[in-house]
Amino acid sequence: MIGNYSARLTGSKRTLLAVLASSVIFSAGCANMSTTAPAANPFSTSAALSGKIHGGNQPVVGASVTLWYAGQGSSNPAVAAATTTTDSNGSFTFVKDATNGNTDGGNEYSCPVNSDPLTYVVGQGGNSQNNGGSQSNTAAVFVAVYGDCKELTASNFVNMTEVTTAATMAAMQQFFDPVHETFSADGTGQQKVIVDGLIKTIALLASPSTGLSVPSTQLGPATNGLANHNININPAVTVTAFPESIKLNTIANIISSCVNAATSADQNCSTLFTAAAHPIPNVTSYNPSSFAAATDTLQALYYMFTNPGSGSTSNMTTLLGLAGGLGAPYQPTLASAPSDWSIGIYYTSTSTCGTPAGGVGHFFSSPSDVAIDAFDNVWVANSETGGNLVEIAAGGAPATCVNLDPGAAQSVALDSNQGVWVGAGSTLYRYSPGGLANGAGLAAGTLAIPAAGTPLDVAADGVGNVYFTSVAGSIGSLYQLSGAASATNPSGVNALQISNTVGASPLRIMPAYKGCTGSPTCVPNPVDIWASSGTNSVSQVTPGTGPGSLNGFLTNSVTTSGNSYGITTNHAANVYVSAIDTGAITQLTFNGANYVPVNGWPVSTSAAATSIAVDGRGNVWVPNLTNGSGVGSLVEVSTDATLLSPSGTGIQKTSSYLNSGRALAIDQAGNVWIVGDGDSFITELVGSSVPIFTPYAVGLKNQRFETIP
Repeated sequence: MIGNYSARLTGSKRTLLAVLASSVIFSAGCANMSTTAPAANPFSTSAALSGKIHGGNQPVVGASVTLWYAGQGSSNPAVAAATTTTDSNGSFTFVKDATNGNTDGGNEYSCPVNSDPLTYVVGQGGNSQNNGGSQSNTAAVFVAVYGDCKELTASNFVNMTEVTTAATMAAMQQFFDPVHETFSADGTGQQKVIVDGLIKTIALLASPSTGLSVPSTQLGPATNGLANHNININPAVTVTAFPESIKLNTIANIISSCVNAATSADQNCSTLFTAAAHPIPNVTSYNPSSFAAATDTLQALYYMFTNPGSGSTSNMTTLLGLAGGLGAPYQPTLASAPSDWSIGIYYTSTSTCGTPAGGVGHFFSSPSDVAIDAFDNVWVANSETGGNLVEIAAGGAPATCVNLDPGAAQSVALDSNQGVWVGAGSTLYRYSPGGLANGAGLAAGTLAIPAAGTPLDVAADGVGNVYFTSVAGSIGSLYQLSGAASATNPSGVNALQISNTVGASPLRIMPAYKGCTGSPTCVPNPVDIWASSGTNSVSQVTPGTGPGSLNGFLTNSVTTSGNSYGITTNHAANVYVSAIDTGAITQLTFNGANYVPVNGWPVSTSAAATSIAVDGRGNVWVPNLTNGSGVGSLVEVSTDATLLSPSGTGIQKTSSYLNSGRALAIDQAGNVWIVGDGDSFITELVGSSVPIFTPYAVGLKNQRFETIP
C-alpha cells in the first residue's frame, strides 16, 4: 500500500507515527565529472547525521535538503522531520535531539516515541554547475537510505550520487509515490521487516560511502535476527552477489545528463522526461488511473524501472544516447541499448555444506525450486544428487544449509505454520528452523514422511494440509497429508491419494483460494488443488463425491493451449498455465459451471515457458528454459493479456543471470527470484514486480492469498 500524501512532523503526529521505508533524495550536478569518488565523511560531530550531494565529483551548492520518515499505512503518511541546505562543498548535517517526541525546527530532528521509522533525506535544486552562480536546477533529485531513526548516530553518512540514487530507486520502486515523491508501505510489522531489509539490497548495488557501483560482494552467514529465525549454517559458507553494475552505471549516466544542466529547462532534461515513458496502470504498487510525464530525475528513474522497456526500442536508444559513452562519469558503461532497464543480481557460491557437519553438497547446485517465507527469506531446493535445502536472508546472506536425503531435492514450499517442505528421493520432509519464523512454535528439527514414489511438487493450504504429486509408471497422482503442518510424529500422517488422473507429468501444483466462512474468526474454506500434466490439459482436484471420486475428491480435466508445465492461481481463483512446448500462457476462469479459457488468451511468449507466478496486481511472470543456450529471458503479461516485457524478447540477461529458468517466486518487496536446474546460481530481479503476500499458505490462512502485502 502506498501513502498518497505527506505531512510536516509536529507534536502528537510525531508520537503516533509508525513508519518504515527510507531513502535520500538530493539534487546534484556533474560538469567536468570524474570517476573518482568524493572524499569520505568529513564530519565527526557527535549525534549529527551527515552527507554530501554530488553529481559525479561535482558538489551541489545550495540544495534544499529535507530529512523524512517514510509512511506506514494510509493513516500514517511520510513525514518531513527536518530541513537544511548544502554548503559550498555540497555537504549537509542533521542534528539528533536526544529526547524522542520533541517538536524541533531547522536541521534538528527527534525520533517518534512509539515507532522507529526508517529515515530518508530529500534534496532538490541548488547549483550543479560548480561556477559560483545562483541558478538552481529543480529537476535534479537524488535518493539514498540512512536506517531506522533510533539507531542513527554520527557514523551514518551518505554520499549522494546518481549511482546511489539509481540503486535506491531500483530496490525501493514498489514503495514510491511519484506524485508526492515519498516512500511508504503497508502498515504491518511484517512489512517493516521487509522494507528494513532493502537497505542491504541497496548496499549490494552501490556504496553509500563512495557513491559508486559495487561489482560484487562476498557475504558471510546471516544472524538469527536477520533471518528472523534460528539459522543453521556452517560458518565457513559464503555467497557472492554480482549485480548488473555496468547497467546501473549507464542509468546513472543517463540521469546525470539532466543533473548537469543549469536548469530544468535544458534539452537533456526534456529528452529524458519524454523518453522515460511512464508505465500503464495496474503494474505498480502505486496505482493511479494514469501517470503524468516525469518532471525530475527521480520520477524519470521510477518510470525507467517500472516500465523497463521504456515503451519502445526508440526510447531505449534515445535514453542510451544521453549516457555519454566513454566520456560519461561512471565507468564502465553500456555501449548499446539493453532490452530493458531492470537490474539483476545473481548469487553464487563455491561452498559445500549440509549434514553431517562439513557436508559435501553445494550451496547452489542445479536449483530446482524456490519459495519465499514471511520475512522474505529465500528457500531453494537443489536437485544435484544429495542436494541441499538452502536459504538466504535479506541481502543474500546464507542462513540455512541442510541435507535431508541422498536423492535430489525437487520441490520446496512453506505450510501455514511456516514449516519448509521439500520433496526428495521417495520422502516428503518438513524442516522447521525454530525461532521467530515458526508461527506454531514447533521445535527446530525435521519430520520425514514416506511418499508414494518420487515427489514432484509440493504445496500447502491454509488449514495445515500439505499436498504433493508423484508418478508411478505413466500414472500421475495427487496426495494429501492431512494436518501435516502441525504434526509432531510422522506415524500420525498418512499420504491419502486424492487423484490418480492428473497426467503423466504433474510437475507443478497450486491451491486456489475459495474464501472463508465464520465470524468473528473466518476459517478458510477447503481449497481446490490445480495440477499441470505435461499434456494440453490441467487438472482441478476439488473436495466432493460422486462418479469418479477418490477418497472424497473429484478430478476435472480442463483443456489448455500446449503442453502444460507451470500453473498458478490468483486471489479471484482464476488459473494461469504455461506451455513448455509452445511458450503459450493460458488464462482459465469459472463461468458458473466449468473453467474455460478467457478471450484474448493464450499469449505467445518465447518457447519453453516453465514455472509461472502472479504478482500483487495479478500480472503473470514466466521464465523461459533455454537449456544452456545463453539467451534466457523473463516474460511479464498483464491481466488483460498485454505483453508488458519488451515485445519479442522479454527481459533479457546474459547467461550469468538467466540461463535455464525452471522456477520463480515473487517476494513482498517486489523482487523476482529465478532458479534453473543445471545452474550454480540463483537470480534476483530487483524490485521489478508488484509485491505479493508470502508464503502462499499463510495468505490462504489469513485471506491475503495473492494480494499486495
